[in-house]
Amino acid sequence: MTLSASPRHVVAVTALGTEVHVEVAGGHADTVAAELLRAWSRCDARRVDDAQDRSVRVVVDDDPAAIEDAAARGSIAGPSASVVGDQVALAVTLQAMEANEGDLLMLRAAAVADAETGRCVVLVGPAGSGRSTAARTLARHFGYVTDDTVAFTPSLDLLPYRKPLGVGEAAEGLRSPDELGLREAPEALRPAAVLLLERHSEGFVPPELTELSTAEAVAHLSGNASYLRSLDRPLHRLAALVEEVGAVHRVDYREADDLVAVTQQLLNHPTPRDTEPEPDEPTLTELLGRATLGDGPSVRCEDFVDLHVSDGVGTVMLGETVVALSFLATRIVTLLGDGAATLDELAEALLVEFGEPESGDARSLVETHVADLVEVGVLTRA
Repeated sequence: MTLSASPRHVVAVTALGTEVHVEVAGGHADTVAAELLRAWSRCDARRVDDAQDRSVRVVVDDDPAAIEDAAARGSIAGPSASVVGDQVALAVTLQAMEANEGDLLMLRAAAVADAETGRCVVLVGPAGSGRSTAARTLARHFGYVTDDTVAFTPSLDLLPYRKPLGVGEAAEGLRSPDELGLREAPEALRPAAVLLLERHSEGFVPPELTELSTAEAVAHLSGNASYLRSLDRPLHRLAALVEEVGAVHRVDYREADDLVAVTQQLLNHPTPRDTEPEPDEPTLTELLGRATLGDGPSVRCEDFVDLHVSDGVGTVMLGETVVALSFLATRIVTLLGDGAATLDELAEALLVEFGEPESGDARSLVETHVADLVEVGVLTRA
């Protein structure tokens, strides 16, 4: 048997606003195409004539040699639709994410929405946090948005990704939201709350919400973001999301059913936080009453991808790494700005601004913090 003589179908799906084509070949191509149309129905699945730029190749056949040859050529290959289903979903997601790199803020998260208003609760968590299970459970009560990737436009509109979901063993394949009885969500979606999932598998764990500071939230969300560095001012994009929802909460829970009441509470009683612009902090020159740089060893900031400060506490992005700063470390970094200063000048400026420290002396505190900042790559010795 040759694959060129076997049936061939192309199914287009819409993921994160991007059209991705799945090109299916092999002895079971007819069955697989029908399965794709069924499972991806809420992603506008439809037949098209030819695969375009964003495409995924799939070969499903009984012949092991055909499967091996197709896999060697870069196709997703297997003996049945259920076997390749998860791989197809992952490939479609990656294609959609690559297409939106540098534009959309994308989080590894699930989301459900108020079926009337479109206000969404976003559930952020790594593998094992119960994200997909929570999405399936909550979407029987609220509108299903996604169980996989949540994407925000620069204006913080949320793009739906109503992909099929895995249920039970992998051999069972993917199921459409319709088959699972998940509710529809409106087209216009906005974030109302963000929850960081902390699942406990043992013991009685009543759901408990813990509010995170903006700096903590930005640091946690950055670890669950995709293509973050490609965005302009990426930490500010994350902080804007935190400000939009009022605050990010961590939720400790055991069973997905426990999240239903929490989600309803957040949708019914949003807690937006009034935000005021951060006041301008005095510069090093203003605090010292003179220009720098004096004599002695000096330091300066490395080139950052981004720096965000909220309530005096900052997060800085260096390459792909996000570093959470203490209050004093943040102030050292903001005092330096684009310039350089000696440790004595930094200590003198902090004494003028904050007075004598309760423990130790200002020079020793500055020296310790500077050493730590140099070690993690935030500062460099000039």
